[in-house]
Amino acid sequence: MQKLKFLLILIVPALLLTACSKESEETILLGAKTKMDEAKKLESEGKADDAKKAYGEAIEFYKKFLTEYPNSPSAPEVYSSIAKVYVDNLRDYPNAIKFYNELSQKHPATKESKYGMFMVAFIYDEMLKDKEKAKESYKKFLDKYPKDEDPNEKMSESARMMLQMLDENRSIEDIIKNTQKDTVKTDTNKKETSKDKKEVKKEDKKKADEEVKTPTQKNDGVKDTDTKKQ
Repeated sequence: MQKLKFLLILIVPALLLTACSKESEETILLGAKTKMDEAKKLESEGKADDAKKAYGEAIEFYKKFLTEYPNSPSAPEVYSSIAKVYVDNLRDYPNAIKFYNELSQKHPATKESKYGMFMVAFIYDEMLKDKEKAKESYKKFLDKYPKDEDPNEKMSESARMMLQMLDENRSIEDIIKNTQKDTVKTDTNKKETSKDKKEVKKEDKKKADEEVKTPTQKNDGVKDTDTKKQ
């Protein structure tokens, strides 16, 4: 009994201390925002090293949020924010991929997850120039999102085009040129078809005129013959 009391004396204050020390979601996110604003200001002043440090501190706030509130409705957005800082501000692409992958694994049914999967493929393709990983990631994305359910989204359409470019070893400029050529060819074919139809109509009209004229000419011929006989 004495041991139990002793353990309670040790454990209860520790639990209370933990509960009191846990910051709210809003407080942590406010800390992250403050550091992000500070980093952007330092960046605009040309203080690259200080800005980099502030971006890193913002990420630590975000990571703390995910540790303490992993099931929060805001968690997918926080994952996305971390990855975005790694891409846009720190140019740390492997870590960006890591957090986008974690986002897709832990919150697969969210819109952030779709964006994250697309960004993994895009980073491999455009930033890291790892074409094989990019193809693999675009295929994985299209397996899960074969088409865009939201008409305002173009990620599935873009992923399909990017994969086509990689498979055919072509640039986006080549695809645009070919699309323009196909459009011109289609327009030309339409014009030629329209011209052919006009020619057919002219021929039909000519034949119709001849058919109308022929019986009259025959009747005139009969009249002339009868007149001569008389």
